[in-house]
Amino acid sequence: MRSCVAILFLLLLGGAANGAQPDVEVVASGMAAIGSDRAACIEQAVLDAKRNAVEQAVGVLVDAEALAQDYEVVWESIRTRSHGYIKRWEMLGEPEWDTRSGLLKVRIRAVVGTTEAVKDLWQIPEVYNALERPRVQVRLISAETRQTEPHATSALVHALRVRGFEVVEGTTTPPEVLVLGTVRTEAVIRLGDRSAPYRLGEVVGTCKAFAEVRVVWADSGATIVPPFRCEAAGISFNSNEEAEREALRNLGTDLVDEGKGALAQKVVGAWLAQLQNGLRVRFVLRNADYRTLAQFADKLREMRGVVSVQGERMEAGDGVLEAVVKATPAVLRRQLLRLQVGAKRVVILRHSPSVVRLALR
Repeated sequence: MRSCVAILFLLLLGGAANGAQPDVEVVASGMAAIGSDRAACIEQAVLDAKRNAVEQAVGVLVDAEALAQDYEVVWESIRTRSHGYIKRWEMLGEPEWDTRSGLLKVRIRAVVGTTEAVKDLWQIPEVYNALERPRVQVRLISAETRQTEPHATSALVHALRVRGFEVVEGTTTPPEVLVLGTVRTEAVIRLGDRSAPYRLGEVVGTCKAFAEVRVVWADSGATIVPPFRCEAAGISFNSNEEAEREALRNLGTDLVDEGKGALAQKVVGAWLAQLQNGLRVRFVLRNADYRTLAQFADKLREMRGVVSVQGERMEAGDGVLEAVVKATPAVLRRQLLRLQVGAKRVVILRHSPSVVRLALR
């Protein structure tokens, strides 16, 4: 009987709504050799355009220099699955038949769904290495005690580590990403409650755990993943406390489950969208005056991948500005180290994906 009751309540209480992953709209071109079958030529050119669209949408995650000889292996893995990533597409203009070169060219506008793409890329270790394995810290607070909730926190930390995240605890190593959330529990059926439907309270206690979670950059506090909700259920034939603990542990695990909270995919997917649309980075130039900051801002605007530079100001003797950057952190740093402001070169003192601290020497 107990096993039947357990299955019944897991079916009734389990599950949570999935969060939507970002879609990326891109314009891409494709080519194919001109042959006797014009329809087949167009089909091949469109297929090439779709592959290029997916590569363009997720390419910001892949640093060719970091991947070195594995670069082509990674992209071949992406290309072979490209058709499944295209949510919808349309042809732009008419196909261009260049008989001199023997090539057909098409242009398409495509919406690339990153959910599956990010999931597939996540299985390739080199891609996460290109993201520089940002350190994550979990801070789940109990709504009742306003203290750290140990059971959900421990389960979430373990689940993130299994997925490959670098999770730090305590204050020894500073985190780059914070997973922040509030957790609460709610008893559904209390063990010993004879008024429960079908007298289930005589044999089982059940509990639900709820969390509202968001993910932010530790340095700047800027949002990576906006608040989303997740819930899980726990059941026990021994005590109400055990049911509550199980619900909290299940909540921590379900937050990362791809079919439930999908936190891993949300974080990487959000980073993908931010890099594709432009990641906001704060630059702090130590001991700079307004003139030096203005010169640095002008150099920054000339860098490849820098979309805009704004918000120039002085804070505590340092020059500060905000920039929108379409480049991985590694590519950005390599370009910064090549900059020269006046007679001095840029030195990076400290960096994270959202804040870069610099000096001129």
